Amino acid sequence: MISNEIKKRYNAFWDRTSYERCTLFISQRIKRNSVMEGASVTEKWTDLQRRTLAAKESYTNIKYYAEGFPTIFTNFGPGNMAACIGGDFVLAESTIWFDRNPIIKDWLKVPKLKLNEDSDMWKLMIGLTEMLCKNSNGEYYTSMADIGGSLDVVASLRGSEELLYDIIDYPDEIKKIHNKVENLWKITYNKLHNLTSSYQDGMTSWMPIWCEKRYYPLQCDFCAMISPEMFKEFVRPNLAAQTEWLDHSIYHLDGPTAVCHLDHLLDIPALDAIQWSPGDGRMPIYDESYFDMYNKIARSGKGLVLFSVPLSKLENVLKNISTKGLYVNMSVENEKEAQEAIKIAQSYGVK
Repeated sequence: MISNEIKKRYNAFWDRTSYERCTLFISQRIKRNSVMEGASVTEKWTDLQRRTLAAKESYTNIKYYAEGFPTIFTNFGPGNMAACIGGDFVLAESTIWFDRNPIIKDWLKVPKLKLNEDSDMWKLMIGLTEMLCKNSNGEYYTSMADIGGSLDVVASLRGSEELLYDIIDYPDEIKKIHNKVENLWKITYNKLHNLTSSYQDGMTSWMPIWCEKRYYPLQCDFCAMISPEMFKEFVRPNLAAQTEWLDHSIYHLDGPTAVCHLDHLLDIPALDAIQWSPGDGRMPIYDESYFDMYNKIARSGKGLVLFSVPLSKLENVLKNISTKGLYVNMSVENEKEAQEAIKIAQSYGVK
C-alpha cells in the first residue's frame, strides 16, 4: 500500500531516529465530503454502509505527500472499549460518551467484566472495521478503533469524580479492577489487530502513523486530575506493562495539567514517543514556550509527535528543536506548499 521509502522513514521514527529528515505526514483536502450530509446523529455513527461509502469519498478527496498515506479512522469515540465490557454509551453529534451511566456503584459488588462480543458497541466496531478492510482493495489503511486508556475505561465504568475519591478510600480495589481492564484491553486489541492485519501490511490508529508491528497511542486523561505521586502508583505500572507488551507505543499527553507527569513518562524505557496536545484555548503547538519541553523529550531518547503545524511556522519549529525521532502532521493548500515543507525539513536534516 505504501512505498518502501515511506516505510523506511516510519521505521526510522519508531527506532527513535530519523532518516535524512523528520517524518512528515502532509495532506491536502481537494473538496468537502458529502456522503454524510443530512445524516442524523444515530445514522452518523451506526449506518455502517453509509460510513463505508463516506470513507471511500474521504480518501479520494485528499492528496498525500511525503509520508502521508490514505487512512480511515474507525471512529466510535475515545475509550469505546468501556461499552464492550459491560458499560453503556450515549451518541452525540461529535463524539460518543461512555461515562454517562457508570455501572460500578459499589466496590463490594463490582459487576463481572468481560469482552461481550454480543454488545452493540462491539458489533458496531468490529462490523465497521471489517467492512472498511474488505472495501479498501488496498487503496487505504483501516485504523484500529480508539479503545482508550485502561484507567480511563475504569473511570467510565465508575465515574471520574467517584474514582477520585476512591483513590484515597479504595486504592487496592482500583488496582485490582485496573489490572482486569488491562487484561481485557489486550484481548480487545488482539482481536482488532488480527482483523486489520489480515487485510493490510502493517497498521495504523487514530494517529495516522504507519507501523509494521503492533503499536498504540496510550493515554490517561484521568491523570490530569491527580498528582505525580498518584500517577506513579496508579497509572505508571499498567502503562509500563502495556509498553512492554506492545512492539511500539506513543503517549498522548493532553493539556497543561498533564505535563506534571512527563518525568514519569520519560522514565518508561519501552515508550517510544510523546504526542503533545496543548488543549483548547492554549497556545498553539508551534509556540516557542513549548520548545524546552520538546527538547527535553528528545534528550530523554524519546520521539516527538506534533499535529497541525502550519507551513508558516514549520521552519521555526525545526530550527529550534531536535528533528531526531520527530513526526510532524500538517495540511497544505496545494502541491507547491507540500514541496516547500519537504524542502524545509530536508534543510534541517537530522539533528
